Amino acid sequence: MATTPLDQTATRERVLTVVERVLGYPLAPGAEQLTELDSLQVLELLVSLEEEFDIDSEKIIETEPNWWTSLDGLVESVSRLSAEQAGN
Repeated sequence: MATTPLDQTATRERVLTVVERVLGYPLAPGAEQLTELDSLQVLELLVSLEEEFDIDSEKIIETEPNWWTSLDGLVESVSRLSAEQAGN
């Protein structure tokens, strides 16, 4: 199991909370792939992440083409965008 850097632990918990709120149920322990999200859930996830982290949704979309498919990738992207925003 890969370790999560300490600075991403809180972000991961917040992202996981948002994902689970959008899904309507908790993810299984160790779940990584979010490919089962339908288009409405992806849109709701985008809006929820924008509200939770105060990051422009366009920046989230620009991180990678399928930004919503991997929990680890999503946490990494949100962490990076949050750090960039804090630096501005």
